[in-house]
Amino acid sequence: MAEAAEDDWARLLRLLDEREVVLRTTGDRIGYLAPAGAMDEELTGLVRAHRERLLAVLTGDGTALAAAPTAVGQWRMRKAHIGSADPAVWNITQRITVRGPLEPERLAAALTAVTERHESLRTRFPDTELGVLQQVLPNTPLDLPVEDLRGLAPAERDAALAEALDAVIARPYDLTAPPLLRARLLRPAEQEWVLLLSVHHIALDGWSLATVLADLGALYRTGGPLPDAPGRMTDYACWERTVVTRAAVAAATDHWAKVLDGAPLSVDLPTDRPRPEKRSGHGATAEFRIPAAVAEAVGRYAAARSATASAVLLAALGRLLGSLSGAPAPLVLLSNANRTRPADEKVVGLLTNSVPILVPTGGAGGFGEQVDHTAEAIASGLDHSVTAFGLLVEPLRERGIVLPPVFPQILLAVQSTPSITLDLPGLTTEIEDIAGPSARADCSFSLTPDADGYAGQVEYDADLFDPGTIRGWLDALVADLARQLEVPLG
Repeated sequence: MAEAAEDDWARLLRLLDEREVVLRTTGDRIGYLAPAGAMDEELTGLVRAHRERLLAVLTGDGTALAAAPTAVGQWRMRKAHIGSADPAVWNITQRITVRGPLEPERLAAALTAVTERHESLRTRFPDTELGVLQQVLPNTPLDLPVEDLRGLAPAERDAALAEALDAVIARPYDLTAPPLLRARLLRPAEQEWVLLLSVHHIALDGWSLATVLADLGALYRTGGPLPDAPGRMTDYACWERTVVTRAAVAAATDHWAKVLDGAPLSVDLPTDRPRPEKRSGHGATAEFRIPAAVAEAVGRYAAARSATASAVLLAALGRLLGSLSGAPAPLVLLSNANRTRPADEKVVGLLTNSVPILVPTGGAGGFGEQVDHTAEAIASGLDHSVTAFGLLVEPLRERGIVLPPVFPQILLAVQSTPSITLDLPGLTTEIEDIAGPSARADCSFSLTPDADGYAGQVEYDADLFDPGTIRGWLDALVADLARQLEVPLG
């Protein structure tokens, strides 16, 4: 009897997988999304017969309020987290300096309300018989330790702040034990506070960070729930799983195999040291700036060629990479917000993905031709971006596409997220994004538009490159971009 039940259970799991049926729960109710004809009499009967066992797996024996499969980005991030030499590389850390009469208890209540509002911040990611799931747990009060540094000498105070920040950056998350948001509040002066916020990348992206901070400010002001309901990652993941099917993955593999076939896909940058057999994760960051005059010229140039600013900036980066490596079309992964539906705009979670772009570095038409070709490649890539490229790396390698052994190598993010601000009544705030001492790629470039042009940052592999090498490259990038746009640098 027991053996027959186990056989039926195994058959149920196999049919759910083969037919790509998506199961989810809300409370003690099981719902499903399935292709036409998938839920036939046999499968429906098996689901009914094993309902309690399915519910136990989905909800973690009843501890989860809701459950669903992971979204593709969550699944890939969990895999990256587990495989990282330093899992804390996936921490997103903000240092927020607040000046004025801040009320710590009110801030703690607002932070707790944020985790209540946005389920991804209190979601765990266990590996189960039904695959990796996202399980939304009940909300609990968020701990906000408060440390008074007012009595310390200036040097001691600065050391305490640095030590606290280092501790936040270096502390990894357990993806099975939310919340995935941590906060720490320090008071270095009577009217000055430093709020350290850390969130695991699996719980949010740059777009989501803007939403979380906007909601934190609103909840601090009002003290009560906000009227509009946010989007839910469980809803997004269920929709995505009906779109990113095995057939879609196969079709995307076919597309990218044609695009990438025959292209040299490794970017052989000159390194200061030999590449180790295995990436250690040790990294560093360097900041740079594209001045306002150059940034304005980027916008004008893009408009004149019916392109985007991203195409101009990526073409400039391609020129740098080509000059360093000799590659005629270096491969760069371009970050994409991936929020194509109105319902996704208020979802706090990891939706962003990246599209591979072969960036041309030559041509008789000069920089204008490079921008045009880059714009075309971006448009084509975005048309095929529903299936995340990260899912295609191994299928493409099986098809003979020689992607770099360590992938990705080069990334670029041109931020198009809502403004990241924290509006607290009667207070002024200053937000600083803090990068940890780790690297996820050879070089990962980020450009954020602001009133003074573009604030740039590159995270780089410290096993390969020295700070002076990276600084020289950044100076060359900005100088060449200004030269191509005919903008004098002061």
